[in-house]
Amino acid sequence: MFKIKEKIIITIIFIFILGLRIPYINNSPYETGERWRQSDTESIARNFVEYKFNIFYPQLNYDGPMPNYVQLEFQITTYIIAILYKIFGYKYWIARLVPISFFMGSCFFLYLISKTYYSIEKTMITLIFYGIFPINIFFSRAIMPESGALFFYLGAFYYFIKWTNTSKIKYLYISSIFTALAISQKIPIIFVGIPMIVIALKKYKTDIFKIKEIYYFGIISLGFPLLYFTWAKNIAEFKFVSNIASKHIFLRMFTDFLTKEALEFFKSKMIQGYTLQILLLFLIGIFMINWEREFDIGIWLLAMILEFILIVAVIRLYYYLIFISPLIAIIASKPLSMIWKHKYGGVWISLIIMWIGITTYKGLIPYYIEKVDLIKQADMVKKYTKKEDLIVVGTQDPALINASERKGWRANIKYYDYIPKDLEKEIEYYINNGAKYFVPMKGWIYNDNGEYKRYLDNNFKKIKNTEGYYIYKLK
Repeated sequence: MFKIKEKIIITIIFIFILGLRIPYINNSPYETGERWRQSDTESIARNFVEYKFNIFYPQLNYDGPMPNYVQLEFQITTYIIAILYKIFGYKYWIARLVPISFFMGSCFFLYLISKTYYSIEKTMITLIFYGIFPINIFFSRAIMPESGALFFYLGAFYYFIKWTNTSKIKYLYISSIFTALAISQKIPIIFVGIPMIVIALKKYKTDIFKIKEIYYFGIISLGFPLLYFTWAKNIAEFKFVSNIASKHIFLRMFTDFLTKEALEFFKSKMIQGYTLQILLLFLIGIFMINWEREFDIGIWLLAMILEFILIVAVIRLYYYLIFISPLIAIIASKPLSMIWKHKYGGVWISLIIMWIGITTYKGLIPYYIEKVDLIKQADMVKKYTKKEDLIVVGTQDPALINASERKGWRANIKYYDYIPKDLEKEIEYYINNGAKYFVPMKGWIYNDNGEYKRYLDNNFKKIKNTEGYYIYKLK
């Protein structure tokens, strides 16, 4: 009877977590929150459908004509979206269902991990926390690969501890596949290897080196991501995101953590992503860790803190904070699980979670707002240009070129050595390479002091609509 009740409650929690992700499910990628990354991800899926339906050849819409092969994560999320687009057509709710599904799968693995170490009551609180973190609500339905990374990351850890608990080699092989796919989604997930190594050494000690399958685990886990990223680097036409680690992270990974910029980032974004209430519970929970019984969780936490110090402090991208969310959920639930034991503990916990949840959802609403000006400017491009026309946009953010469903360049970003920095020569370069239209963002051009716009006004025909949006005809 208790097992049936437990399953019913867990099912209700899963339905609740899913329900939080349904509002705004049909939003375009051009939201206030992360429209650059969302629109890039969605455009890769479209380019699979319209150009080359091969998972090993992801393409962006910029900078230049196709092909624009790019060195990014292994495109599991986008390829699944592309398959669904082929079947059902271009619908944003379909694109968002893919990351949502991955996130729900990650909830299942977190449930299994928590149940391995803790009571069912604490596991329930852990699941609810994991489901209501602001960062998790937003990015679990964002058209981005983070949900897929969480799914494979938690699956990798679960099957690894399943192997150490049962000694069944099949779980080690399953874990190796999940680990390989997790790292291929986000390289910093490689830090999950630290607790895996320590947990295996704790159980097998020096005998670990006699287990041949552990070497196969390493080869599979690291070999596939290495091969994929080497391949992606070699085919990449688009260099804007190539070699990010060597150009940015490796040079500063031991020095950036204590910089003012890094500390400000963690202070503001951790509160934004997890709420002050949950972070306080998390800090209390850290002091409640029983290292004898929770050694595996403690080592996992230390590994992710190390990832924060070496990686996140350098790149300072909000969505990279998501990979500590399972641990924050597990540890923040510890103080509340103590309340559960009291007579009205369940009532108090429900009230606390409701308070956190309402605060979270209200804070997220502004990030769901679509950028109407961008969408209207893009609609004008689609009305006055042909699908095959190359365009130049006046924004550094590629969302405008993606929303326009065209290929081309971003003007005045002064990034590429082969594109002239001189204004007239830059425009001439675009025209010589096939650009037909220049598209400012409702008259605005990135990094322009007025000179760029004056040159366009004086030399090219302006096509206007009744709402104040316009484009320039370059030839």
